Amino acid sequence: MTYATAVSGIYGDVLHECVSCGGEKIKFWRQKNFQYTESVNTTAFSIYRCESCGTGFLNRPPARQWLQSIYQYSGQALTEAITLEAVLAQETAFPNCRLDADRMSHQAHQLNSSDNDQALDIGSGFGFYTQALRKLGYNTVSINPGKYENDVFKSLNGDEPLAVMFENYEPAGQFGVVMMSQVLEHLLEPDHAIGKVSGLLAPGGVLACAVPNYDSFLVKLLGTKDNACLWIPEHVNYFTEQGLTALVEKNGFRVVKVKQITRIPFNAVSKRLRLKGRPAGVVDGMVKFLQIPFAGLMHCFGLGIYINLYAVKN
Repeated sequence: MTYATAVSGIYGDVLHECVSCGGEKIKFWRQKNFQYTESVNTTAFSIYRCESCGTGFLNRPPARQWLQSIYQYSGQALTEAITLEAVLAQETAFPNCRLDADRMSHQAHQLNSSDNDQALDIGSGFGFYTQALRKLGYNTVSINPGKYENDVFKSLNGDEPLAVMFENYEPAGQFGVVMMSQVLEHLLEPDHAIGKVSGLLAPGGVLACAVPNYDSFLVKLLGTKDNACLWIPEHVNYFTEQGLTALVEKNGFRVVKVKQITRIPFNAVSKRLRLKGRPAGVVDGMVKFLQIPFAGLMHCFGLGIYINLYAVKN
């Protein structure tokens, strides 16, 4: 499968205000070429930054049809099908998604004062968040358009998500918890999405949201070479803690907890340095040992890789 053929007619409309706070003081930041896994295309996207809240976004963003042509297969940069066994092997080698799913689900459950045991998992991916919510006693609705992730979800949970984009989802009732992990950065109209989530939650219900941090040390160190946050074209929005807070608060939420997460694959440095054998093993061990104190330092300065935000429906 290839996405290069979709490049013609790729751009959407010009944006004149910030996607988070609605501020009109936006300014060109940098330019980055379309990238998909190992391939780079000469088609360029301009990244703008809001001078008020610091949020970044593509301007002009990709056309909706092009993004949907990608998301119908995967929202996690997969270019071919993957098995549950392969996903679990990745989690064993580098515990990540399951840790986040358990932690965020438990935190959302503790903050949910709505007495509503319905949970909505938006962009449910491989199914770890749905699994964690079900273990806590929630009846879940999961939505995700990507076929590759949905096949793994079915192997893990025994059923399938609704294969629709969130903007096309028509709910039948309200929820006590809405989970949006690594989703909001993909959506062309995040303000509309959060407004819709506000309407879906029961009073006292909780939105649990995770996004890459535009203020992270990786973005500051690597600039447009960073792909954790600046993954073009799938990531169309780049949130700061201030911008994400502004976005949810103007849609009827009260932010009750914000936490930063930094978790680096143990072989990330040795791989970038192209080390092998014993040297790679030594560097990987150092990364594993130093990661916790380093992450703590980054979080003190607001430079963590990811932002986790929990907000209660007023």
